[in-house]
Amino acid sequence: MTVQQTPHSSENYAIGKGILYIAEWSGSTPPTDPDDYSDMGNCPSIEIEPTTERLPHYSSRTDFRLKDKNPVIQRDYVVNFTCDEMAAVNVNRYLMGNLSGLVIAAMQAVNKEYALKFVSDNPIGPNETWYFWKCTLAPNGALSLIGDEWMVLNFTAEGLADLENNPTTPYFDVSYSSSSSSLSSSSSSSSSSSSSSSA
Repeated sequence: MTVQQTPHSSENYAIGKGILYIAEWSGSTPPTDPDDYSDMGNCPSIEIEPTTERLPHYSSRTDFRLKDKNPVIQRDYVVNFTCDEMAAVNVNRYLMGNLSGLVIAAMQAVNKEYALKFVSDNPIGPNETWYFWKCTLAPNGALSLIGDEWMVLNFTAEGLADLENNPTTPYFDVSYSSSSSSLSSSSSSSSSSSSSSSA
C-alpha cells in the first residue's frame, strides 16, 4: 500500500512501534557506518519535543503596545525515551560512565555525544526513520532498584546542531518509507478481497 503524503486517508492512522539505535561520536567525528549503531533493546516509550524561543517586538507608536514582529531566536529539541533492558551498556549510558569489562565507573563520561536513529515498524500506518545527528544523554528520572514492577531506564537526549556535516538540516531528519506497514496493507488487501468475494 502506497503511503499517503497528504490527508485525508485512513492509511495515515498509526500505532507506533519500532527500534531505537545509538552510536557514539568520536571527538568531532560523527558515526557514518551503519555498523556504528547498536540496538538499545526494548524501548516502551519514545517521545520527541521540538521547541522554539521567540523574541517579540512591540510598537510603542500608539496608546497600547502592538506586537509587530516575533522572530525565532533559538531552536531546540529533546528526545525522551525509556529502556527496560538492563544490559550493562544501557546502564552505563544511564550512569554517564565508562564501562570496562563488568565494571561501570559512573559519571566519568558526562560530556559524551551520541547520534540516535529510530526506525519505526508500525503494525498500522506509515513508517519512518528518524535521524538525530548529535545529542547528549542524561538520566530523566530516578532508577528504582527495588520494586514490584519491571525496572526501567529513563533517558533524555538533548539535541545539538551538527552544522558541519548537515548544514541544511543540522538537527534531525525524518525519512518516510515508500510503503505502509505490512499489517495495514494486508488488512486492506483482505478487505478488498472480501468485498470482491461478496460482490
